[in-house]
Amino acid sequence: MKSAQSLLAKLHAPVKGCLQQGSAEGALSFAALTLGAEVEVGSSILAEAGNVPSTSNNAAGVQLQQKRSMGYAYARKTSDKDYVHTAHTLSFGQTQLADYIIKTVPKFVKMAVVGPAQSSVLYQEPTIYTTPEHLLPLMTFLRDHVNTQFKCLLDVTAVDFPERAARFEVVYHLLSPRWNNRIRVKVCVDEVTAVPSISSIFNTANWFERETWDMFGVFFSGHPDLRRILSDYGFTGHPLRKDFPLSGYSEVRYDYGKKRVVSEPLELTQEFRYFDFNSPWETLNR
Repeated sequence: MKSAQSLLAKLHAPVKGCLQQGSAEGALSFAALTLGAEVEVGSSILAEAGNVPSTSNNAAGVQLQQKRSMGYAYARKTSDKDYVHTAHTLSFGQTQLADYIIKTVPKFVKMAVVGPAQSSVLYQEPTIYTTPEHLLPLMTFLRDHVNTQFKCLLDVTAVDFPERAARFEVVYHLLSPRWNNRIRVKVCVDEVTAVPSISSIFNTANWFERETWDMFGVFFSGHPDLRRILSDYGFTGHPLRKDFPLSGYSEVRYDYGKKRVVSEPLELTQEFRYFDFNSPWETLNR
């Protein structure tokens, strides 16, 4: 018991002195008194201790630049800075991110486009074109790599170009909350080519892919439940295709005789009229 009390007494006194001094010398005296031995300090250690700034110094000594303690990405580190600034992150996402992806995974990238032609002038998100067979590994890389970390899938949609052989561009918008970057991934397919589902990588892709299938007719292979999500059961066609008629193929009405809603082929009862460009409500003489 006495030995424990004597050890506590030895510890208490130097700690108070160490807090008062607030320097490396106080820590050395604390170690010497606690161990009951003389501590010989080399010139190199004293030099390092002299370079360690104290928190009790002036404001200039307090303003230190610290490195990130988690997942430091060397690809985003500038040559003359030891930290990542917001401006550097934005510049990397606009000018260097596409080049970095091409150099890291070149076989997954078919083409890359950067600039206001694909996005606004303020946020110039790069666009990466890939193929259906490379979509899953590319998405996994963008989600898990330390320099990308696109953990959030914002949207999945498609664009229809009927004049092209691969008429559909399936578009994926990704966000990296860690680096505050956005990227757009596109896959070009035709009407019969399936696109692999990324619902196993991003859970939010489940309903996004169902909507794209419903509106454009792009089939996603490996989807757990690929059903229509917006149109009615038994709906014919895909409304957002540019060759889909604005009037549709069928009409839904309530049948008073059958006492229910019926769907039947569309019949336009209004005759075709020639309209004047000045007044669309007045017909021209035929």
